[in-house]
Amino acid sequence: MRITIAYNLRTDDTEATAELLSEADITRLSEAISSLQHTVTVVEVSGKPNKIIERLLESEPDLIFNVAEGTIGSSREAFYPGLYEQMGIPFTGGNASLLHLNLDKHLAKTVLSSHGVSVPRGVLITEKERNLPDDLDYPLMIKPNSEGSSKGITQESVVETKEQALARINKLLSHYPAGLVVEEYIDGRELSVPFLESFPGKLLDIVEHTFDMSKLGGKYNIYDYDMKQGGEAAKSVSVICPATINAEEEKAVTKMAREVFEIMSCPDVGRVDIRLNSKGKPYFIELNPLPSLHPVASLMTAAKSRGLEFRDTLRLIIRSAARRYGLAIKSARQPKKDDFSFEIPRPNARELGIQTGRMCPGINNAITDVKGVRVGHFTRVEDNVKIPGESEISNIRTGVTAIMPAGQAYSNRIAAGGFILNGVGEMAGLTQVIETGWLETPILLTNSHSVGRVHTGVVNHMIKKYPQLGTETDVVLPVVGEADDSFLNDIRVGTCSAQDAIKAMESAATGPVKQGSIGAGTGMTSFDFAGGIGTSSRILNLSESSTFTVGVLVLSNFGKMRNLTLDGGVVGRDLDKEFDQAGRREVSEGSIIVVVATDIPLINSQLNRVAKRAALGLGRTGSYAASTSGEIIIAFSTGNRKPRVNTSKSNFINLKCVSDNNIDMVYEAVVEATEEAVINAIFCSNGMNGRKERQCPAVPHQRILELLNKENELVK
Repeated sequence: MRITIAYNLRTDDTEATAELLSEADITRLSEAISSLQHTVTVVEVSGKPNKIIERLLESEPDLIFNVAEGTIGSSREAFYPGLYEQMGIPFTGGNASLLHLNLDKHLAKTVLSSHGVSVPRGVLITEKERNLPDDLDYPLMIKPNSEGSSKGITQESVVETKEQALARINKLLSHYPAGLVVEEYIDGRELSVPFLESFPGKLLDIVEHTFDMSKLGGKYNIYDYDMKQGGEAAKSVSVICPATINAEEEKAVTKMAREVFEIMSCPDVGRVDIRLNSKGKPYFIELNPLPSLHPVASLMTAAKSRGLEFRDTLRLIIRSAARRYGLAIKSARQPKKDDFSFEIPRPNARELGIQTGRMCPGINNAITDVKGVRVGHFTRVEDNVKIPGESEISNIRTGVTAIMPAGQAYSNRIAAGGFILNGVGEMAGLTQVIETGWLETPILLTNSHSVGRVHTGVVNHMIKKYPQLGTETDVVLPVVGEADDSFLNDIRVGTCSAQDAIKAMESAATGPVKQGSIGAGTGMTSFDFAGGIGTSSRILNLSESSTFTVGVLVLSNFGKMRNLTLDGGVVGRDLDKEFDQAGRREVSEGSIIVVVATDIPLINSQLNRVAKRAALGLGRTGSYAASTSGEIIIAFSTGNRKPRVNTSKSNFINLKCVSDNNIDMVYEAVVEATEEAVINAIFCSNGMNGRKERQCPAVPHQRILELLNKENELVK
């Protein structure tokens, strides 16, 4: 799965940030979850909500591993689960109501007491309500009502007289405006019962904390703030797991813990803190549905006692959350290189010194340079395949390529448009994109006879992610483009399944993109050379402070060798004479699908115009849009989005777009990137054989460089 760790970073060592996570904490979590074969992204979720939403959408998680404690207000923990729920993203741990309730210690005890759970008698003291009842038995414990990590708790928190209580209240209220819990101090043992929903029996061993009072110089055995923060005070703390209590006490403690978890409906993970008095009676102190995952914290201590390592504990948390949402626990990593018999990738045109146009490419020179866009491939290369009902043996050369738009296009549709230069081809879903101006699914590419199955794969993939699709919300029309690979691929048996499409989507990743004869491009032919998948990008500076990216990916399957043009030089004229004419594709002119992505804010009409300019890039490589060659282009912009469910009361949505006075640079970038993507599709292929002993050669790099140099000399 793609898992995003959502957290708040601790930037200082003050008490205010005590609940937050350090960089070391995040690194530990990230490495452990990655070791479980998940693709992990870490997202710091402090700050403005709109920026938090943007960062979460860009990470495109299947599941959020929530460890965000929040920084502001008494509902700070609850804010994040509430946000995830509104965004429709599955997450680990409790929902907003659970976290809000249990950060309010007095309210949680009131609720549990109404269900018969024993709690210390006490009251909530606030600035407006300072009445301290006379019937409470001293000593009393005074602590902040809505804080964790023992914030505000010291040895002075236990008071023996009303005068001491009032003095303590006056001292603390200004620091903790959410109020103070004043309750009868339970003299006894400090116990914790951790909970893992996916662990057999759910409850782990009871953990006890004991305190060396001689080192502390104190009177009451309470787990105060200084002890939890380390240093000298922490040296007085001993951790015992399992706790050394008798069978009756253990039964009473576990019974209470189980009742609390059930009453509160705490999912995945949690911890109940209990005080056990000298008579063996347990009292509920606190439920933490967002417990510390530090290796020495109670949860991990109890897990280790049961033979669970750190990563095993995280695996169980992820497992129970995945079950709750009906998620399949699978790796989101790309297939290993050894999974397929590919030769070492060849260099692209730019790596050989051929620079297309004047503009600079992105760091990967790929569509994935547009932030958040991911690409994945599934490839089928099989020989000696029996044709059903025939004695014939044939070959399969086909696959699927998935382009995953940034963020969750289903929940937050992305501005999109398109253009059809020649309609002898198919891109399912494009008519809706052009009509509505929005993209809401991944874009899949495959062969002509696999469109339906791949379409089904996208639907199945999305239903798994969004169970409400088609029942509580409207249906989706996946975007699936095709090209005819039947020259090399025996399309009678060489089709791709719905599961193949899912594998391509699950393998999608940012960074460099494999090009040439791979994925949907495995059996494709361009200018009589092998190669189908190519990509390129351009960086634009539309203002002094704003840098944007245009990326293009093509499924190229068109052209005649004689027309091949690079950097303005028609190198195909010479190559056509040098390569054998026999064995070339003659029956079909092929086709090409172009996918344009950008983060430039553009609206539908502008994206339609951008898509048209991609056709000019095709023309610069030697395309003349042959009669049976389909040239279909889709373009999308991550710079404009529209929520699927409009929660606003307004009848309007706000979009932004670049001025038409400044759009020419965008057009130029698209033309350049499209041209270079087509060239890379053939430059990166090692050649490909196929059915009927057909062979599409690899483009001759050195000869092309010689021809380009010859052209340059003639120009001079």
